[in-house]
Amino acid sequence: MRSATSRCTPRGSDDRREGHQDLPLAPGLTAFLVNARDARGMGQEETALELGMSDRQYRVWESARQAIPRTRLEDLARALHLDEVGRRQLYRLTGHLVPLPGALSGNARLLELTERWANVHIHRQSDPACLTDGAWNVVAANDAYLRTFEAVSPHALNHPTVNTLRWTLFHPDAPHMLGDWRESWMLPSLSQFALAFQNNQANPQLRRIREEIARHPALEDAYLHRVPGLLAQPTEYPDDEDGVVREILVGAEGYASVLLTTAIPSHARDHGFRAVTMSVIARGAAAADEPYGPTAARQHSHHGW
Repeated sequence: MRSATSRCTPRGSDDRREGHQDLPLAPGLTAFLVNARDARGMGQEETALELGMSDRQYRVWESARQAIPRTRLEDLARALHLDEVGRRQLYRLTGHLVPLPGALSGNARLLELTERWANVHIHRQSDPACLTDGAWNVVAANDAYLRTFEAVSPHALNHPTVNTLRWTLFHPDAPHMLGDWRESWMLPSLSQFALAFQNNQANPQLRRIREEIARHPALEDAYLHRVPGLLAQPTEYPDDEDGVVREILVGAEGYASVLLTTAIPSHARDHGFRAVTMSVIARGAAAADEPYGPTAARQHSHHGW
């Protein structure tokens, strides 16, 4: 696990008022900001002008010598013309949670407690770990998690750093990257979604996911005909994934067996927050059962490719 001391920098006055002195700064922040500027053909001076601040202060931010206050992150995202994936990356690299959805966004106490919890249970983990809300939106993820999925094709909604359920069900890269995708990943995810949706059908985010499932014949068929039977066998597909071993493609190293461990922050239990950590327990695992190669995954009829 990484040391909090080695990842922190002095906080500005804005951050002391916000009470986030212990949040780590990711080492990739400077490269991220420079690349975002270059992509727009912007210099440091032009970016500072967009933000209404001095060139000197912006250089301090970009060099990660001082934390960027959470209150300025939306301004910075707009100045750099970041898309939704880039915006979420900016929040993570600055040690802050991605803004919580809907009514939760105004819950200052929930945000404060969740940031403290994520600092210990997500950012200080050496294994890939992420924290999601009740609609599987990723609100915190550590460096190891981001590296695991850095080769996944960008998508504003279905990227694994944006929403873990949508990634598993809808992203065209998922059937190849997630070993034995249908049985080990897709069906358990549909089962978890069914449990959440039946208890909260008024949630607009869950309703949109349900509508998208219905647009994919293979998913809809599994949802209507396989999931009810699976939910009747909770020992096979429990609501939580604690202790489950699954296969995942890890770059050029091939498939690896990962142990999924879950944790539910007690302060956010009623909001459906859940953390998942993926620990590699074996490499070169039997991926022969994985039915989709790189090409087949992109031609799989479920995704309409």
